[in-house]
Amino acid sequence: MTESEFQEFMITVGYRYNEKTKTAFNSFEGFRNLIVFNEKENRYSLALDCVGKSAEAFSDITIELKKFHNEHKNNVLKAEYNDKRIVIILKMTIDSDIDKEDLKALVHFMTVLCKNGKLAPICRVCSRERKTGLYVVGREVMAMCEACVGRKRRLYEKRKNVFLNKTQNMPGGILGAVFGAVLGAAIYVLLYQLFPMYGAGSVFIGVLTFIGFVITGSRATKKSAVICECISCVFFLAAEYVSLVLGSAISIERLGGGIAVSEAIDITNTGLEDGGYIMSLIPELCVGIGIIVAVGIVYFLKRKYTRPMKISKNIL
Repeated sequence: MTESEFQEFMITVGYRYNEKTKTAFNSFEGFRNLIVFNEKENRYSLALDCVGKSAEAFSDITIELKKFHNEHKNNVLKAEYNDKRIVIILKMTIDSDIDKEDLKALVHFMTVLCKNGKLAPICRVCSRERKTGLYVVGREVMAMCEACVGRKRRLYEKRKNVFLNKTQNMPGGILGAVFGAVLGAAIYVLLYQLFPMYGAGSVFIGVLTFIGFVITGSRATKKSAVICECISCVFFLAAEYVSLVLGSAISIERLGGGIAVSEAIDITNTGLEDGGYIMSLIPELCVGIGIIVAVGIVYFLKRKYTRPMKISKNIL
């Protein structure tokens, strides 16, 4: 089923649709049923924030969810009540008619469940039985009470002001990144002599480079992230070379040749001129650079999920 088909169908069964979050939503006697169209994972995900009115009611709801799961086991991937939330996941098929029948059964099941008097709707944030509205927070629809919405909006304004008032010090940030990269490279060279690293030690270079920039640059941006990635890669390659030289020098010293750094450099350079030797190093270099790239990806994810998220008006 395409998104437009999903939207049109959910409207026919009494749901409204929010295009930004790809979420169909329904308000019934205070309950806020949310069904997300998750095309990437080929599934439809229902969520309802609620609590059982008694221990017996909780047990009955669990039984009903298992029963629904068993009756539709070919397409229901999950049906459970956990952490004060009912979650039901349907498999998305290539047959729109099958999907519509499954969604229709799900909508009917949730209507019956909300009518049975055993559940009470709650706020997603404070988990209290309060009157809630539906608000878009980032790219997610959430059922929240007015008190929690007010707190979240005040927090948003505070974090937004802090974010906007920060000014980036690019020269200072670069110096901090270089210092962090040097420290990470020193750790890499030291550990390289103690046990095989296979490039994994580059994580110290990547992490310390980003930390160095953030501390001295005050504010990190996409541009500074790319700069940190480049600095990390350069210092990783330099650390790898120094590690090879130091390894050769240690080998010479153990053979009774004394400390011969210049000779170790010559041996390393000669080895790097050999295509076979370089090929043996490529996997290690790829692992090291790959880890640095992964550090950058983690930075972007952290930046994305820790930035203040605006809260919409009540969409009900």
